[in-house]
Amino acid sequence: MIKDDKSILKLADGQRLTMRRFFPAGTEDYIVVDGDSTLVWVKNENRFLEIGKAWSCQFQLEMPNARTTITFKEIETAEELALYDELRKFHYRGGGGIGRTVPLIGTSDQWDLPSVLGFIEISSSMIANTARKRFFDFPYGEPGGPHWKSWDRAATKKFSNIICRISRFVIHPEIRGLGIAKHFTAAAREYAASRWHFGGYRPRFLEITADMLRYYKFVDPSFALMGETEGNEHRLAKDMTYLIRKSRSDLGTKGMPQGGGGIMTLQRAYAKTLLKYLEAKNQSLHDVISTLRHDAAVLDQDMWEALHRLNRRPKPSFVSGLTPCATAYIDIRRKFLHGLPAPKLAIGRTRQWKFEGVEVRAIAKMAQTSDARLLQDAFGFVGSDLKSTVVQKLDLQLTSGEVTLVCGASGSGKSLLLNALSSLLQGHAVDLYDTDSASLLISGEVDHRAKVGELPALPEGSVPIALRGRASLEDFIRLAAKCGLAEPQMFVRPVESLSSGQQYRLQIALAFLNNPEVLLIDNFCEPLDRYTAIAVSKGVRQLAKELNVAVVVATATYDRILPLGDVNQTILLRRGDKPVTNFKARDEVHKGL
Repeated sequence: MIKDDKSILKLADGQRLTMRRFFPAGTEDYIVVDGDSTLVWVKNENRFLEIGKAWSCQFQLEMPNARTTITFKEIETAEELALYDELRKFHYRGGGGIGRTVPLIGTSDQWDLPSVLGFIEISSSMIANTARKRFFDFPYGEPGGPHWKSWDRAATKKFSNIICRISRFVIHPEIRGLGIAKHFTAAAREYAASRWHFGGYRPRFLEITADMLRYYKFVDPSFALMGETEGNEHRLAKDMTYLIRKSRSDLGTKGMPQGGGGIMTLQRAYAKTLLKYLEAKNQSLHDVISTLRHDAAVLDQDMWEALHRLNRRPKPSFVSGLTPCATAYIDIRRKFLHGLPAPKLAIGRTRQWKFEGVEVRAIAKMAQTSDARLLQDAFGFVGSDLKSTVVQKLDLQLTSGEVTLVCGASGSGKSLLLNALSSLLQGHAVDLYDTDSASLLISGEVDHRAKVGELPALPEGSVPIALRGRASLEDFIRLAAKCGLAEPQMFVRPVESLSSGQQYRLQIALAFLNNPEVLLIDNFCEPLDRYTAIAVSKGVRQLAKELNVAVVVATATYDRILPLGDVNQTILLRRGDKPVTNFKARDEVHKGL
């Protein structure tokens, strides 16, 4: 019985045991209370397992210029339960585990981090998983323990309980991209190995099946790809045709086959909804099924929401070993099915762009009003023009795969330098602009041109996924996640509904998606909070290497950015003085500043 944040267990001798909300025991478990210990009997291993005290473990989260301890634990208090329930709304599929489920939360005492950083749920395994069936269809054995020659129906029925799974996983939206996900999955492995039990067995394997793994591999390296689940696209039309035909008999919907468990109950519900739609729209079953599979946007919103789950697409499924024997088995299967890890291929040859004598000069017309002349006379800058050299002659080199930081006080010419680099790389005229009231002149040389990327404008009324051009949805989501946008709702909302920080991260992702050779990013991370800036800096550094792009970022808040990234060179601009360049070590940069 569940009451608020407690579980009340009625024991066979009539005693009532009050424990935490997600106590890992249930019907048919043999429990012994011995003083401060609460033990459960694991019959297939002929041993007791301590489950009374709430489980916890700690990991150190290392971030540039920051380090914090994360405690992963079972939920114990009403406050922790409330925060867990609040975070559940960020898992859009709902549902979660079947059978036994235990959520683990991640907490931190860091004052500017959320109280609960996220949660990961451990659940009983599902019997049917086609990816697992292929992966496990190979002899396995333990001395005196589970063993099979092939993963047939008998092995599935007998040994499914040695597998548990991660059924749901959510990280607080404010801190995605910091590398916490791998700590969560590592904590899940520790919990499963030390505390999980079900049906008289301890687990040997932990698996996870998730759409997001197609776009972003967030699990720790111990997880091996088993393959993809089967989905139902290949039999969708056949199943629905059969159920619809049965429902059109004299018995109506009662003519559909009854029983069959949860899957058949869902299938019957989908068929009933589909039947209503067919009758209301006077469409054929073939057309509707084809629409669901290939062009769902044709459906109106109500019918899309009612029918979209009917078409279950294949999902990637991963598994990790929890014992030495299981880990060795996974290594063998991984090598056999997927081969040895392929050598990393060069993304492209390293390219360099050498600039010489880059200079930016500005000329502005002064107002000729009475007040303007009074001010000129008072401060002694009499004349019709204001002339200044904003950036003095600068020699520099940009290299693909590296990050260059341009920093300096506000007004020191950072944005103008980026404009000058862009103009030179694209072979534009040296006059950046020349009007009646102002002129901005650049001079200098670069040895060859480049495809330059800058932050693109976001058209009003557009949605992010429509701005990706010819790039695949997979590439867009992967790049967006590395740029700190891992909240899928953002991808389908109008851009004007996003915050300025979210729009900024989207612009960075779209800029990378355009495959530039040199990417120039002004006001780098200035609209972002501390932890999002860490995530974006890390992602930009990785993308520069992965995509072989020379990245130049500029910011006045270099005291925030310098400790975050492994920049390859730094250019410090000072008004009225020569630029300071090539401070590569962080302590040297700080000393130079």
